[in-house]
Amino acid sequence: MLRASIILLLWIPLLASAAGPTKPVDLTMSWVLTLDKSGAIKSMQPTETKNAGLYQRLESGIRKWWKFAPGKVKGKADETVTTLTVHSTLTPVDGFYSVRVRDASTGPRYATATPPAANTASGPAGVLLEVRYDAEGRVTAAKVVPGGEPKAGKDAEQSAIAAVKQWTFKPELVGKQGIAGKARVPVCLAPAPGACRFTAPDTKKTLDADRPHAIGSVVRIETDVTAKEL
Repeated sequence: MLRASIILLLWIPLLASAAGPTKPVDLTMSWVLTLDKSGAIKSMQPTETKNAGLYQRLESGIRKWWKFAPGKVKGKADETVTTLTVHSTLTPVDGFYSVRVRDASTGPRYATATPPAANTASGPAGVLLEVRYDAEGRVTAAKVVPGGEPKAGKDAEQSAIAAVKQWTFKPELVGKQGIAGKARVPVCLAPAPGACRFTAPDTKKTLDADRPHAIGSVVRIETDVTAKEL
């Protein structure tokens, strides 16, 4: 099977001038991904408008090489909509960036998410929650799990839970029907972004602070997308 380090080692002009930064740049990009019953890509819509050229180049490679298994209804595969998130490292080489995929995942995304107010008196706190949501994207349960830093007290944990219970998700769709599911949801109670760190309690992988992380997506990425050094 072809590997992502070969598939998506793309070359693009530097995002800055020659006098600009020459260190590797980590980027996270997401698409609303629609698959047909066979798992073929029907459409990919970026979730943001910046880095349009990079999105187009990565999309081209994903469409050409990556294989997906769609969700199923009563054991039968059907058209599926999910959110595809790709973590990449851009490395400057001879005036260009090579693009190497580090990781990729599928799952839900937020529809609405208003963070709780930070309690500056007690300092920043990172709260990692395991959340259940229904087929409409409404939160039905939330509990604290290990993985948030700096450690939060009980008041911060309760504040995070109360806030997240008001959030809504865009769940994955199979056959145009929403699918209930579970996700890890990082919540940072801090006056400025970047003050918290989150780690998955099982894999110990670093989690993005601004997106949900599915526990059991209905979509399976069948291609080995973990990049290897060439």
